Amino acid sequence: MDRQAIPLHAELLTPCYYHGLYAMDGSASDPDVITDTALLFALRASLLGAPATLKDRPDYRADLAGIPWRASLLMGHGNALLPPLRRSVDMEREGGRSVTVQSNMNKGHYKNIFFTHSIAAGATYRGLLVGPDPFAWADSASLIVRVGVGRAGMLRLTRDDKTTEVRLNAATGLLFERTLSEQERRLDTIRPTTPMPPAAAAEELRRWLS
Repeated sequence: MDRQAIPLHAELLTPCYYHGLYAMDGSASDPDVITDTALLFALRASLLGAPATLKDRPDYRADLAGIPWRASLLMGHGNALLPPLRRSVDMEREGGRSVTVQSNMNKGHYKNIFFTHSIAAGATYRGLLVGPDPFAWADSASLIVRVGVGRAGMLRLTRDDKTTEVRLNAATGLLFERTLSEQERRLDTIRPTTPMPPAAAAEELRRWLS
């Protein structure tokens, strides 16, 4: 398997949100991080034509097994959030169609109107991808993939040889029985490591491809 290390620059072209942080009567995205799994699923949908399937319970290890890349977190600094927007949320899509979710919805335990804080267009990130060169696959110097709830966010990816450090997701490492030192925990599924040189990060990510 081709296991190139490809430093990335990413720019969000349209606003998007994900349920990252608690906010009054809703949730807010963390504007300075896009997860490694979100990037990998976006690449799979764009280049392999294989959209994610809804499961009763997430099984990220099984999902990632069919994806030929591994990635660092995409990290930004000082990106902006938009003011809160009241919107309807599809609980079946976001919560899954498990018996528990369906039962609680029928009993009125879940609401479907929330305030959400989206990441503003123009947010920028840097990270690292290991695997086949997606730009060569697409015969293009840039790629546009979709991220966020409803895949509403258009994220432009380009190669960035100026990247000097990246941060892996220790939460994803645990899926591959790799225990990494966490610098912080933003969510249970977002646990950035201390900054690492791209070469060291690439070597670790290659172990996740084994």
